[in-house]
Amino acid sequence: MEDKKYYVENSHGVKIDMDIAMSLMDDELREYVAYQLSLSSDQEFFDVYAEEHKKRFGEEWELTKKSPCY
Repeated sequence: MEDKKYYVENSHGVKIDMDIAMSLMDDELREYVAYQLSLSSDQEFFDVYAEEHKKRFGEEWELTKKSPCY
């Protein structure tokens, strides 16, 4: 039996496998977002993580770009 894949979309409409997104997140920042926020969906988590990534690192997260490379 195959695992069900979960996808999110970045602001450009690019579909991203959530498992891959999680593996490419900064561990400390991912835990911060998970701890600080009560999120209801993978999409919301992805969006908030992207915002926090930009605040912390001063640059757009790769998976939020129009043509993400991963």
